[in-house]
Amino acid sequence: MRFLKWTAGLFLLLVVVAIAAVYFTGLNGLRGPISRITSEKTGRELLIEGDLRPVWSWVHPRIRAERVSFSNPGWAKEKYLFTADAAELTISVLPLVAGRVVLPEVHLVRPVVDLEQDSQGRKNWILKDEPRPDQPSRIQIHRLTLDHGTLAYDDAVLDISLRAELSTDATGVAFTTTGKYNGLALAASGHGGPVLAIRDNDDEPYPLKAEAKIGSTAAKVDGKITGLVGLTGVDTTIQLSGKSMDELYKVLGVAFPSTPPYNTSGHLIRRDQLTRYESFTGTVGESDLAGTLQVDTSGKRPFMQGDLTSKVLNLADLGPAVGTREKKTEKVLPDAPFETSHWRSVDADVKLRAGTIERPEQLPLEHLATRIRMQDAVLTLDPLEFGLAGGKLTGVIKLDGRKETIQAEAKIKAQKLQFAKLFPTIEVAKASVGDLSGAIELTGTGNSVARMLGSSNGKIGLFMDDGSVSELLMKMVAIDLWGITRVKLAGDKQVKIRCVVGDYGVKDGVADANALVFDTEVVNIGGSGQIDLKNEQLNLTLFPEPKDGSVASLRTPLYIRGAFSKPKVSVDMKRIVAKGAGAAALAILNPLLVVLPLIDDGPGKDSNCGKLIAELSSAAKTAAKKPPASSAVGASQSGAAGSGQSDQR
Repeated sequence: MRFLKWTAGLFLLLVVVAIAAVYFTGLNGLRGPISRITSEKTGRELLIEGDLRPVWSWVHPRIRAERVSFSNPGWAKEKYLFTADAAELTISVLPLVAGRVVLPEVHLVRPVVDLEQDSQGRKNWILKDEPRPDQPSRIQIHRLTLDHGTLAYDDAVLDISLRAELSTDATGVAFTTTGKYNGLALAASGHGGPVLAIRDNDDEPYPLKAEAKIGSTAAKVDGKITGLVGLTGVDTTIQLSGKSMDELYKVLGVAFPSTPPYNTSGHLIRRDQLTRYESFTGTVGESDLAGTLQVDTSGKRPFMQGDLTSKVLNLADLGPAVGTREKKTEKVLPDAPFETSHWRSVDADVKLRAGTIERPEQLPLEHLATRIRMQDAVLTLDPLEFGLAGGKLTGVIKLDGRKETIQAEAKIKAQKLQFAKLFPTIEVAKASVGDLSGAIELTGTGNSVARMLGSSNGKIGLFMDDGSVSELLMKMVAIDLWGITRVKLAGDKQVKIRCVVGDYGVKDGVADANALVFDTEVVNIGGSGQIDLKNEQLNLTLFPEPKDGSVASLRTPLYIRGAFSKPKVSVDMKRIVAKGAGAAALAILNPLLVVLPLIDDGPGKDSNCGKLIAELSSAAKTAAKKPPASSAVGASQSGAAGSGQSDQR
C-alpha cells in the first residue's frame, strides 16, 4: 500500500512539473507536430505562424494560437476556410478518448471565415475524416466570441452568396450582411448577444434583433434563437411583408399563392423540425388576415397546416391567386398560368374563412369558407362555400397538377339563391321573390382558369319553381309598349313566377342551351343559343310571348351578343320596321287603324314547369351525391325549346 501511495505521489509531481514547464516555456515546439497531424486527419493544412501557448484556466486546458490559418480543399474558390489574428480555445479532455473534439469556448480575434458549397454539393467545412457529410461533425464548438470578423458563404446549389461583417461592442455582436439568396438581392443588419451559442442546446438561447430584405420580402425579428447553426430553436416576434407571398418560395422553399402586397406581424416559434407562425395579424392587399400557420419538415416534403380568417375580404385580392393579371385586358376569365412546378414543394391543409366580401355591386357574393388541401401536387378546395345572393354555392374543386397540364374538376351546388339579390343593380327586380337552385359539374384541362373553362365538358342547371317578379320588368322584356304605359300609370305590382329553368350542356368549352325558360303569369320567355367559354362570346336569343292581349306590343326577339366584357342587347329591327310600315299604310286609309299591326292577341302558352323542374331537381340531387370525378351534373340533358311550348323528348 505504501508503495502505491509513493508511486501515485511521484506521478502527480511529474504531471505538475510538466504543466509548469509547458506554461513557462510555451508550446511553440508543438506547432509542427500539430500541423502534420491535422493535415493527415483532415487533408487540409493548418498553419500557426505566431506563438502557441497555454492560458490559465481552472476547468479545461486553454490554448492561444497567434496568426492561424486553415486551408480549403483544392476545388474551393478561396485559399483558406479560416484565418484569424489569434484563436483562443478550451478543450474538453474526456471526449478526446472517444475521438471527438469538444471546444467549450472559442474566442477569435479578427477572423475571416469562407464557407462554400459547390455545384456538386461538396462542402468545404466537411473534413476528410468526417464519418459522412450528413452526420454530425466530430468537432463541436459550444460558445464562440469574437473581436471583429468577416463571414462569407457561397452556395452554388441554392445560388447564395453572402458577406457578413461582425463587430463587438459592450452589449454584444453587431452585424451587416449583403449579397444574394436564391438569386434574390439580400441586405440585413442586426445585433445579437455577446456569446454565440453554436451547439443545439435549449438552455442557451441567443438574443437577436435584426432586419432583413430578400428581394421584395422584408422581415424584422426580435427574440431568441437556440442552436445558431441549425436554428433548432426560435422564439421571436416577426414582421413580414412583401409584394407577393409567392416570392416566399425562393426564401423558404415552400409554395405560397400569388397575392397582392402583404404585411403581417406575429409570433414565430421553431422547435426542431416544426415552425409555427402563430397569432399573426395583417393585411393582404385591401383585405385583413389573421390566424396561425405551421410547417412540419420531418416528412418527405414540408407539411403546412393553418387556420386563417378575414373579417373583410376584398374580392380583387383573390385575383392573383386564381390567375387574374394585373393589367387590364378585354378578357374576363382569369388567364395567368398556375405555377404547378412549385406544388410538389409542400403538402398542406389550411382552412380559410371570410366574414364579409367586398366586391362590385353587380356581383352579390357575401362570405367565403373553404378548406385548402395540397397532396402530392393535387390541390383540392373541399368543402368550398360561397355566400351568394342570400343563398350559397357549395361544392368541391380539384386541380391535379401532377402532369404538365392541370386536370380540373368542379362540382358546385346552388342552394336558395334569392332572385332579387342576384340582380342588385336592377331597380325593378329588387322586389322580386324566389329562390334559385341547381348544380354545376365540369371537367377541363389547362394551366389557367380560362383554359380549364375553355376546354370544359359537363352540365349546368338552374331552376326556380315559385316566386314573384315585377310586372313592369316583364313588360319591358316583352317590349310591350301599351303594357309598360299601363303599369306605369296604374303602378307596378308583383306577378307570379311559374318557373325558371336554365339547362346547358357543355362540350369543349361551349355551353348549349337545352332549355331556357322564364315563365310568369303575364309573359313566357323562352330562349336558345350558346355561351362560348373558350372565346368568351355570348350568342343568346330570348323569345318573349305575352299571355294577355296588348294594343302596342312589338313582339320581337331579344338578341344578347358579343364578348363577356361588353355584351350587347338588340332587337329584330326587320320585324319592328315591318310592323311600323304596316301601321303607316293603314294610317293612310284610316288613322284609327294605325294600332292594328301592334295588337297582340297574347297567344303565349304556359311551359310544362312541373316536368322541367322535376327532371332538373332529380338530376341535381343525383349529381350532388356523386364524387368529384364524376362528369354528371345537376341539370337535365335536354329541355324545352325556346318557344316556351312543352318540351318534347
